[in-house]
Amino acid sequence: MHICFVCREYLPSKRGGGIATYIRGVAQGLCSFKQNVTVICASDDTHQESQYKDGDINVIRLSGGDFIIPNVEKDTLLRKFRIFYRFTSYRKKLRDTVLTLKNVDIIEVAEYGAEGLYLENIGIPVVTRLHTPMLMDHYTFKKMVFGKQTWKFWWQGLQEFKCIKQAQHITSCSTSLKEWAVKELNIDADKITIIYNPIRIEHSLSPTPKYGSPLKDNHQYEILYVGTICDWKGVGDLCEAINILANKGLQIRLTMIGKQGSFSETLKGKYKKMTWFNMKGFTPREEVMQMYTQADIVCFPSWWENFPMVCLEAMSQGAIVLGSNSGGMSEIIEDNKSGFLIEPHNASGLAIKIGQILQLSEEEKLSISQNAKQRIKNEFSIETIMEQQISYYQEVINDYKRQKYD
Repeated sequence: MHICFVCREYLPSKRGGGIATYIRGVAQGLCSFKQNVTVICASDDTHQESQYKDGDINVIRLSGGDFIIPNVEKDTLLRKFRIFYRFTSYRKKLRDTVLTLKNVDIIEVAEYGAEGLYLENIGIPVVTRLHTPMLMDHYTFKKMVFGKQTWKFWWQGLQEFKCIKQAQHITSCSTSLKEWAVKELNIDADKITIIYNPIRIEHSLSPTPKYGSPLKDNHQYEILYVGTICDWKGVGDLCEAINILANKGLQIRLTMIGKQGSFSETLKGKYKKMTWFNMKGFTPREEVMQMYTQADIVCFPSWWENFPMVCLEAMSQGAIVLGSNSGGMSEIIEDNKSGFLIEPHNASGLAIKIGQILQLSEEEKLSISQNAKQRIKNEFSIETIMEQQISYYQEVINDYKRQKYD
């Protein structure tokens, strides 16, 4: 089977996020199952174009993308509007590039970015993958309304909805996201199949069990957050919770790793003089994986999440994860068994929960750690998910052929 992924981002990339991590992991997994995989994505520098092999994966990086990375290309007033003047030309370039490939059996394209707009009727079956539409309101869990904060990406967001509604085959990374699409976009539930994001299980980087031995005197507890530093990820709530614990005399430090913006500057202005406050920018994945093993708690208190890769990664390394019960993390974490869940929007409750977890015995922490690793291995490993994914792709191909010849 020849599978073609069409995506905005693919690792390594300065724009790489959860979608990039997902696609590379799935592509590698499919290749390990003897499938042929091509990835068509945007170049970081939109003036450049390249083709190369990433292991067994064929990668095509296209020029002419409709969004830029400011520290790669100079941002100008004109370029701020390139989403409009390059939108159609780049998506047609994606379509034309797919058509140059030989024997493509199926295409998978993310709904994010509406890059599947011209792929539906080119003689190849298409699977639209729900990651999280840009017009999903993380504050109300409804569709965003047009306004001064949304006008810049409103039109593109509507194109994403158009892609979802025209799609014949849809997968979702979580039940929570599927339910949102059914309710807010009136998508037929039978059209959407849940296939969880997989993870390649890596050997734990911790040379010895982190838990199971007594704490040393004057131990400073390490809390870790990984992801975009913004309000709806619950980072403000987390900072407030850590400040509450620090004011009670607990020796604690919060390290935050991820993409920064205006909200991170707000947090710096409020907390940068606090001894517990530690904000970092881009950090190599290998270093982040090591940090998972060293943290006392890895905390993701988002107001809503789809099915975050960082949660899978942390648990695969045996980290004790405290996540939000709003969204896909409740489908990953078994509360009080393989991790912990908490209601979002509640800094004082978050502080209490963190304190309770830190007070667990080392034997209890070790049990949670081992259960987390086993949970990820059993339910979300690349081997488990790839069998489901390949079977689904084959069903789509067979269904497409039946419709074609009926």
